[in-house]
Amino acid sequence: MHFDKLATVPSNFRIGEHSGAIARCAYNSTLMQLKVQIVRYVDDHFPGFVECELVDASGRIHTFVEKGPVVSDKWPGPDGSYPMSGEIRCEILEQGHCQDGRELLRVTTEQPDYVETKDGVAEFVVLSSQVISAEATIADTEQKAKDCEDRSKSDPIRADALLREAASFREWIAGLKRGRWRS
Repeated sequence: MHFDKLATVPSNFRIGEHSGAIARCAYNSTLMQLKVQIVRYVDDHFPGFVECELVDASGRIHTFVEKGPVVSDKWPGPDGSYPMSGEIRCEILEQGHCQDGRELLRVTTEQPDYVETKDGVAEFVVLSSQVISAEATIADTEQKAKDCEDRSKSDPIRADALLREAASFREWIAGLKRGRWRS
């Protein structure tokens, strides 16, 4: 899946100029993830590097080269089928609305993991739909763990493998709740 080209945001857009009340966000205590597309595998150096793309609110494509496990907990390695979705942790700096009413966020990928594009850019104005909370990820992962545990009860042949998968999900969730991300 690729991002569709987004409607143009005026080149002179600055959050705060086109909307009423803009406040510094209190999201900093919450892990957020910026959606990206992993477009290809680029390097075998451990643990393996991939090229990712982000299309910002003005339609500009930003390219990152990052460790595969940093951008996806389901990263398949060099033999994976690309493109695939991924996420980069980010911090929300500001929120606002464009003249056409779309909710926009100014985010940085510098915090918490010091991720930047090939051009050294770490701040972006994106649609709010491009940012998801870690809480949503935890809830989804908890459901996956529960599904594995439930399936293990009805499939004795695969029970051990399913319970190991559930334990792996639970370990990942525990790390996320302690503030570690894809450790």
